[in-house]
Amino acid sequence: MSTQPRAVAVRFLRDLFKHHHHLDFLSQDSDFLDLDERNRRLVTELVYGVLRNRRLLDHHIGELSRTPIERLDESILWVLRLALYEIDFLRIPDHAAVHQAVELCRQFRKASAAGFVNAILRSFLREKPTLPEGASARALAVRFSHPEWLVQRYLTRYGAEQTEDLLQRNNEPPVPALWVNIFKTDLQSFCRQLETEEIAYQVHPRLPNCITVDAAGFTQHRAYKEGLCFFMDVASQEIAYLAEVRNHRRLADFCCAPGGKSFLLASQKEKDAQLCCCDSSFARLKETRNRAQFLQVPDLNFIHADLTSTPPFRELFDFVLLDVSCSGLGTLRSNPDIRWKIREGDLSRFHSKQVSLLQSGFSVLCPGGVLTYSTCSTEPEENEEVIEEFLGEEPDAALIGDFHRTYPAPHPGDCFFAARIRHV
Repeated sequence: MSTQPRAVAVRFLRDLFKHHHHLDFLSQDSDFLDLDERNRRLVTELVYGVLRNRRLLDHHIGELSRTPIERLDESILWVLRLALYEIDFLRIPDHAAVHQAVELCRQFRKASAAGFVNAILRSFLREKPTLPEGASARALAVRFSHPEWLVQRYLTRYGAEQTEDLLQRNNEPPVPALWVNIFKTDLQSFCRQLETEEIAYQVHPRLPNCITVDAAGFTQHRAYKEGLCFFMDVASQEIAYLAEVRNHRRLADFCCAPGGKSFLLASQKEKDAQLCCCDSSFARLKETRNRAQFLQVPDLNFIHADLTSTPPFRELFDFVLLDVSCSGLGTLRSNPDIRWKIREGDLSRFHSKQVSLLQSGFSVLCPGGVLTYSTCSTEPEENEEVIEEFLGEEPDAALIGDFHRTYPAPHPGDCFFAARIRHV
């Protein structure tokens, strides 16, 4: 068993927090790309698995180490987390996991820590530390590996049973949902191709052109590389279908990057309807435009603008999608690092920006027009409280129906919130 993929995983995990990288950078990492497909899958499993279980792994280390975690060398701490994850969650022989961890100490020029790492792991193998019992925020935070402040919020709103269900859901791998790109193919043809190659799939019962596939490494499949489909969470796809857009003539997606919802809107609109795709990041807008060209999504207008200031539009829109930037706390399955990066105090900062974006988006909505506000967050500061504050200050705005939530009740997708607002 080569230590190389484990070294890639440890170095990436360390730098993810040390240099404030994004988890998505893994697929662009040069060391990761130098690995063969099997070892890339191993690194991905290790990175995501360690991040999902970091609090639990730290509990074990804290119980076994005389040195407090905060005083451990960064690289050695990640080596320990990775080795404990392999021992506790993967089918790796115990002696192999210990040996690899000791070798990693030497690879990271921390040979003096090899004995310490060896001792911690062998202590774990002799007697696994007990976990805190009960339904307190601390106990659940350890057992389900979440920040305690977030668990306490869940408990306050949902109670113990629903909180445990939500924590468990956050730790499960995301459902591999695809949107079949109808600008290049159609659902039936795509499914026939999968059947020919004996790839298992399941068509979503409600969402158009949405299927799940049971095939590891599907991003390397020819159909994916040719742009016949792309991965998009089920709950995220739902947002694009909440409003009937066929009767609208001027549509806008004001926080469009990376483009998925814009493309789904484009698939629903009339051919002569205009769809404006706007984002505050020029780099991300350029990537979205390039992606649209690759997927052959027609009739999109791209505009770089910061919607927190005065919108640069002369004409009003009759539909606006405002999928605002947020904490991302509803995407902990796909982005397990977020739970360790976001702090409770960050929510008020997101709230202020989201209210500003909603006011700006509504200001360019024509009378009778509809705006869909959405986030991938579970927290009221970014969701209900934004809508309530806005409606309290805007007399021409009216809520359409109930809030849309894909949590805390069971749902195959991420935790999304949405509200539809009409300009009366």
